[in-house]
Amino acid sequence: MDNNPVISTVTDIAASPEEVWKVLTDFAGYAQWHPDLSFVEVPAEVLPGTLLRARLSNGSEMDGEYDFTVLHYEAPRRLAWEGGVPGVVTGEHSFLLDPHDGGTRVTDSEKFSGPAAVDAVEPNRAKMEENGASYGRALKERLESGH
Repeated sequence: MDNNPVISTVTDIAASPEEVWKVLTDFAGYAQWHPDLSFVEVPAEVLPGTLLRARLSNGSEMDGEYDFTVLHYEAPRRLAWEGGVPGVVTGEHSFLLDPHDGGTRVTDSEKFSGPAAVDAVEPNRAKMEENGASYGRALKERLESGH
């Protein structure tokens, strides 16, 4: 079994990568469209190394506030951050935006590492995959509805 499980979803959105990037990097606006994640402290400028504080509230034992460190911020192509419980389980969450059929294909992936990664992810994989798909649908709805 892989010691670094990955949860990944792909969503096609009828909007340009620039439009998707604008919504994806409007951290203060996440609460308006993301079903489980809201950022509680958003710095004026986001660069690699920036610390973001977010609240996860999906009704699981993982609910709470977390700090994420931005690893990649390459407009309008790639956004990645890392967070978790150091020495136990951490996740590197990335979004890749690729032009596709006049819109954007968004690949949302999270790679988990640490001694508890497999035990944390594998029993919850189906739920985590469905959550990832719901986040993609929410982003798609946000962009395609014009809101």
